Order: sequence, then C-alpha cells, then structure tokens
Amino acid sequence: MSSAQNLPRRSVLGQLGRRLMRLWWRAINLGVLPNLTVWQLKRVHLLNGICWITVGIYAGYVLIFFNSPDWITFRICLFGLVLHLPPLLLNYYHRYDASAYYNILSVTLLCSITAMVRRHDGVEYYLITNSIVGMLFFRNFWKLAFLFAVNVAAYFGVRYAMTRVDISLYAPGSLNFYNVNVVLCFLTLFLVVYYFRTENFRQELLLTRQNDSLAQSLEHLQATQAQLVQQEKMASLGALTAGIAHEIQNPLNFVNNFSEVGLEMVEELRQSLQQETLSPAGQQTVQQVLNDLTQSQQKVHEHAGRAGGIVRAMLLHSRSSTGERLPTDLNALCDEYLRLAYHGLRAKDPSFTATLTTDFAMQLAPLEVAPEDLGRVLLNLFNNVFYAMQQKATQAPPGTYRPTLTLSTRQAGPEVLIQVRDNGTGIPAALLNQIFHPFFTTKPPGSGTGLGLSISYDIVTKGHGGTLTVQSVEGEYSEFTVRLPR
Repeated sequence: MSSAQNLPRRSVLGQLGRRLMRLWWRAINLGVLPNLTVWQLKRVHLLNGICWITVGIYAGYVLIFFNSPDWITFRICLFGLVLHLPPLLLNYYHRYDASAYYNILSVTLLCSITAMVRRHDGVEYYLITNSIVGMLFFRNFWKLAFLFAVNVAAYFGVRYAMTRVDISLYAPGSLNFYNVNVVLCFLTLFLVVYYFRTENFRQELLLTRQNDSLAQSLEHLQATQAQLVQQEKMASLGALTAGIAHEIQNPLNFVNNFSEVGLEMVEELRQSLQQETLSPAGQQTVQQVLNDLTQSQQKVHEHAGRAGGIVRAMLLHSRSSTGERLPTDLNALCDEYLRLAYHGLRAKDPSFTATLTTDFAMQLAPLEVAPEDLGRVLLNLFNNVFYAMQQKATQAPPGTYRPTLTLSTRQAGPEVLIQVRDNGTGIPAALLNQIFHPFFTTKPPGSGTGLGLSISYDIVTKGHGGTLTVQSVEGEYSEFTVRLPR
C-alpha cells in the first residue's frame, strides 16, 4: 500500500516540477528575439533570471517585514522590489543594453543608500560583486571599465559617508545582517566565477568537438579529392589509351590485311611455278624460298593478331565510367560476375569444370560503390583465378585435381571484405609485389596484357578508398581480399 501511495505522490511532484520548469523557461525568455546569437540569448536569460530572482527575494522580505517594527528594512525592501521591475519591461521591448545598465546601476544605488542608512550591515560589499557583474552583460572594455569604476567609487564613497554622515536610522541587530550580507557577497562571487569557469569548460568542449568535426570533414574532403583526382586520372588515361589504341589499330589492320594478301600471293606464285619447267635443284630452291616466305607471313599475321588482342584489351579497359556511387547489394553483384566469368570460360573451354562455393554474409547492408567499376574488378579477379585453376588442371594427372573457387563476403568492423580463394597454381613469392604493376603478367605471350589487376588495384584503392591484397603459396592456393570502407 505504501508503494502504491508513493507513486501518485511522485507523479504529482513530477508534474509540479515540470510546470515550474516551463514557467521558469517562459520567465527567462521574456522579450527574446528569434535572431539573437548564442551570447545575446544567454545575456537576456541572465538579465531576466537575475531580475526575477531579485524581485522574488525582495517580495519575500516585504512580506516578512510588513508588520515588523523595523520599518526601515521594510521600506528598503519595497524600494528594491519596485526598482527591479523596469529591467523586465525593458527586456520585453528588446532594450537589452538599457536593461543591463539599469540593472547594475540600480543595484549600485540601492546598496549605497542601504549601507548609509543602516550603516554597519555589510551591504556595501555588494558593490564589490556588482563591479564584476557587468562582465556577464557586456563585451566592450570601456563599458566594463565605466561600470567597474562607478561601483568602486560608490564603495569608497559609502565607506567614507558611514564615518561622516549620521542619518540616525541605525537599527539594532545590524550584526546579523552584516554576517548574512558578507556570506551572500562571497556566494555571489562564487557563482559569478563558477559561471565563467563553466563557460570556459563548455567552450573548450565545443571547440574540441568542432576540431574533431573539422578533422573528419577534412579527412572526408581529402578522400573525396583523392577519388576525384583518381577519376580524372582514369578518365584521362582512358582517353589517352583509347586514342593510342585507335591509332595503333589502323596500321595493325593494314599489317593483317597485307599479311593475308601476301599468303594468297605466295600460294598463287606456288601454283604458277608448277606450270614452269625448272631443274630439280631450281625447283627445290624455289619451294624452300616459298616455304620461308609463307612462314614469315604467318608469323607476321600471328603477331599482328596478338598486338590486336592487346589493343582490344586496352580499349576494353579504357571504357569510360560515370563513377556514380549507388547503394549496391555486394552479394548479388559478386554472384552475378562469378557466374558471368565462369560461363564465359566454359564457352571457350567446355572441358573445364570447377566447384564454386559461396559464403555470403546474409545481413550485409547495401554499400555505396560504383557497381560498374567494382564489377570490372571482380571480373578481372575471377578471370585470373579461373586461368590459374585451368593451368593446374592441364598439368595435374587426370582425376587427381578438382578445381575449387571459394567466394565470401563479410562485415569486419567499419569495412566490408570480399575474398576470392582458389586452389590453382598459386603465385611465386618473388612475384607477389609485382602483380599489381601495369603490364606485368605471368601468362605466356598472347594470353594476357598485364592490365587487369593493375586497373583493379586502382579502382579499389584510389576510386573507393579501400585495399586490394593477395596471399598465395605457390602450387597450393591464392586468395585475393578486397576491403571497402563503409
């Protein structure tokens, strides 16, 4: 029962507290304009808060001393109550500077009169605290110096008047007032210093957060700049490569065409010479020359075809890409290009078969990447992997080797990993540091251009801010790992 009774009490007290907080918030926001800066808003809040608290204190004193024989204190408190109402009115009409001046100077006037009337009650010490209150309301040095000088002059003036002027309104019990006022003076000093201390800590924390935010923005800007530079480089390289490839393509076509024509002419010459009468030695010599000429033309045609393949590869890699990043399902993208690469190889070599194992992270959220560029990376990796397994399959005894490719994706902290592992020929340790270099290839002449892994490395590292690494043991396995930041 007691706990059940406490719950309504807590609820009532909570509602009362929330109402008081809303009421206080409205009170200190009296006259606040929506376009005020942070400092101006704090100044208005302080002005309103000090005025409302002072009015409340003097109102309480008025009620306490209403029927008291100490009529001097009653009139002083009533005067203080009335004197602190105009700043609220000035704030309401957005005269913030006038309100701040009035607030400080009215306290100076009230403390000076009270100290001279009641004499030894310690009220003059409020002039010391009042001399630094202006720092809460003003930024201009000369305004602060003026208010400080006024309060210091009032303090020494009151101390002098207390020894020279006898108004004969001294009330008994001033010692108690003296002790209370001295305590309140120290409390006011403490609160003012604590306010400045809190503001310094808050500003320090704010600056720290802003510095961290600026550092992150700078890092993001540098990453974006690097990506833009990379995209520009890739675009320029693509345009240059395409231009060179097109220029090379024309003479290559002529070489191919003339080599074919040369072969036809050799065949025609061979047929024509069969109708001529030559000595056996001459016939043998002519046939030898024709055979050499035929082999020469065939080699020209073969190497022209190889050069043509390199040109086509250069044109393929120079394809322009928008570089636009889109939320992409990496699992679907990896699976799509894996099937594409496998079926492409099977179309060329139907005898080759491999076991494809996928281990995709099921809860992998879409990642913003350039899907076309990343697809080229995956296709290049798969083509290299299938080539390695195909080579090992031709070298191994029949039935002893089963090509296996394992493709996996997973989330690793702030990164997404794509891993491609095969059990092919592997890569020699001496060549691991070179495989991402442009035009470096371990394939025999005519089988590769050495551009696939190089382009893939640039797309991952410079285009997406990730990493592309490889681990391998020669004759056992190779594993490529693509790390992409989320």
